[in-house]
Parts: sequence; structure tokens; C-alpha cells
Amino acid sequence: MIPPISRLLPHASPMLLLDELLWVDGERACCQVRDPARLALFLTTEGRLPGWVGVELMAQSIAAWAGYQSWQRQQPPRIGLLLGCRHYLSHQPWLTVAAGLRIEVERLMQDGGLSSFECRLYQGDELVAEARLSTLEPTAQQLEQLLG
Repeated sequence: MIPPISRLLPHASPMLLLDELLWVDGERACCQVRDPARLALFLTTEGRLPGWVGVELMAQSIAAWAGYQSWQRQQPPRIGLLLGCRHYLSHQPWLTVAAGLRIEVERLMQDGGLSSFECRLYQGDELVAEARLSTLEPTAQQLEQLLG
């Protein structure tokens, strides 16, 4: 059983961009966006979604994966930080939500709270963006130090 996405992410509207966590395991996850209204904050006046929004969709999919891991341990989702993005390649400048957006993430490495994920964004069945994201899930003490 996978809980609603709102229980897995420490995000609220209008920044909760994902509709659903479709599947997840110990290393990978797949999320989906079907509702264009979720992305209204990023739409141009012509109703187009810039390709660079894919980075945030990838980051939220990683957060959904991490939130599910916490949920399995009966813990609330923790705050995570996007540290960097390498080799973001958008194969087209605009995304179309009507075709459905699917985001797949796979953890490549983890050292404490530091992780690296390979990410792919699909529009329908077409690969439209890919990247490697580095994230940090700080401990409560580290987060307190960061926020000072």
C-alpha cells in the first residue's frame, strides 16, 4: 500500500507538484503529474510549462521516495535539501502535462544523509529530461545548525 503523496512530502500547495507515487522500492521510485493545476505556478501566460521545471519534479520525486522510506518506519517525512544538479538535459524546451508526466528516480549512492539519484522525466512514453541530483537529508541537529 502506498499512502497519498501529501503524507510523504513536507510540501503544501502550491508547491506540492506531484499527484501520486505510482511505485517504490528500496532504491527507486516513480511519480506522476496528471493535473495541470498543480503546476499553475510555473505556467507561462500562454499555458506552457518550461522544461527547467523538470528539476523540481525530480527533486520532489526523490522526496517522495525518502518520505515513503520514513513512512515505512512509521516516522514523519523529513526535510531534504537539493544540493546540486549535474548534466540536466531537457530534450525539449516545453513540457505538456496533458500527456501525463512521469518521473523515475534511482538512488545511485548514499553516505549518511548525502545521496545521489539518477532521474528521468517522461511525457507519455517519451523521455524528455534527465539529470543526476545530489541531495542531503540532514539530521535534526544538522538542520538546526543550518537554520541557525
